[in-house]
Amino acid sequence: MEETKAVIPMRPLTFGELLDAAVSLLRSQAPLLLVAAFVLAAIEQAVLYPLREWAHLHPPAYTFDWNRHLGEGWLVFCVGMTTEAAILALLGGFAGAAAGPGLLGQRARRRDLLRQVRRRALPLLVVALATAALVFVTSLVLMLPWPWVYGLFGLAAPALMIDRVGPFRAIGRSFKLAGRGTRGVFVRVGAYISWAAIRLALGVGGSAVLEIWLNRRDTLYILAIIAVWAVVDAVAYATLACIDAVLYLEVRMRVEGLDVAIGRLRRLDRPVDLASSVILGAAVR
Repeated sequence: MEETKAVIPMRPLTFGELLDAAVSLLRSQAPLLLVAAFVLAAIEQAVLYPLREWAHLHPPAYTFDWNRHLGEGWLVFCVGMTTEAAILALLGGFAGAAAGPGLLGQRARRRDLLRQVRRRALPLLVVALATAALVFVTSLVLMLPWPWVYGLFGLAAPALMIDRVGPFRAIGRSFKLAGRGTRGVFVRVGAYISWAAIRLALGVGGSAVLEIWLNRRDTLYILAIIAVWAVVDAVAYATLACIDAVLYLEVRMRVEGLDVAIGRLRRLDRPVDLASSVILGAAVR
């Protein structure tokens, strides 16, 4: 791979620095990450549209009818949380593939990243399905266990790609690292809530602009609303996936001394492999 400036600093980061590094990672692979995110977000909107109609959830914000359709509305809301979790896990695979070269200052070609994701597609799908299943169950229970499940599972996809382990070991790695002092959980949940507010503002604002020219009953308005939410969600999903990938590497620096191990390998003029079992074993020899 061609050498370039690292987009992820090789040291433990503050929350603000972590967000900056995630944006830098997104910018470095924007076409790949944003296109993948838009395709998944568009599929999500297409799946959710008939369910929202059934539950009488109407744009722009798809709020509940608390008096007559609360049960249906809550069920569709939980389905939406489930699809989001699955999408973030899938995109976490793309971001994880890009994060390794981003940390080491290597320019990764898009076709190489796609090839890496394709090789790990089945384990990545297992992680996404496992995450989605648990998020669906926990969101049904008034969202009470959701922050812990969402936070603890978030690093599994980057672990799968960077450490090249199986899906269940990747989930175990995510639990171990995100739960260490709970910092990883709080960072991931905080980022999600922040972007949820941004998405709501942009989605509702875009819908308000559309209503100037289009009637809510028109088919064109419905298609335009779906497109607006797909674009807004795509940007949010791609950013959140990059936060997950950067957070995974940053937590490894804090917990496992990843930055120290890389520095030692470079001083010894040895090749650097970010897989946890490889780099930590090589650094102590």
